Amino acid sequence: MNRFVRPLWTVVVLLGVGLVVGGMVARIVGGTGVDNRPALVGVVLVGVWLVARVVVGRGLDVPKGGGPGRAVGHALVLALGLLLAVCPSREAIVDRVQAVGDDEPAVDLREPEALEAALAALSDRAGHRQVTKVTMNATVVWARVPVEPGERWVRLLGYQQGEVTEAGRGNDAIQPLSADEQFSMDEVAWDEILPAFERARAEYVAENGEEPAGASEIHVRRVWGDDSRSGPVRIDFALVGEGSWRYSMEADGSGLARDQH
Repeated sequence: MNRFVRPLWTVVVLLGVGLVVGGMVARIVGGTGVDNRPALVGVVLVGVWLVARVVVGRGLDVPKGGGPGRAVGHALVLALGLLLAVCPSREAIVDRVQAVGDDEPAVDLREPEALEAALAALSDRAGHRQVTKVTMNATVVWARVPVEPGERWVRLLGYQQGEVTEAGRGNDAIQPLSADEQFSMDEVAWDEILPAFERARAEYVAENGEEPAGASEIHVRRVWGDDSRSGPVRIDFALVGEGSWRYSMEADGSGLARDQH
């Protein structure tokens, strides 16, 4: 075999392996925000090498021996593949590492753009935008969505770290009393929720001289009517410290008010 062919194929397979391994590392560290294309290129390169090896035979195997110079060369090709796979996803990886290091989410899901993305993902999974309740905090958004709009039965969908999951299937505790509890996501001014929450927190700090010890999740749902939650859609949450301060406001973001207990 031509003495240049075998080294060339060695570079192909080692580069492919480096891309695949680097893509796996990027996926593990960076989560769903990584660019998977380099890893796919690596899979193609390794696949081409495997097919060529079947046709040509063992002559395309990575040569053994050759001293430290050859080993260093192989290591450099692998490292290049790793670098090429990780580099396009460096921002996602840095964000994820910083979030873990700070023990804080990389993105606060209550932020308007992040919340809208979460709701879009949940409605895409549901196939519609009807809900009976949405609950959120900085790291997760839960929505109780009808299996079919207008029907009573719901399923519980969650959005966290860019992924939609389903929980509580068959759990009677999440089922509404009536289909009248449903409302459209489009009825709510989602971008007004976090600013209202921050105003409430500032009010608490101004009156108590310290941050609240904790905050409840934010709930979006209908208020109680005669026998079910069939009244207007409202947003409510609580701040916990010297007593529990409960806040609520209209679905359009107006009328923020509190009850101190």
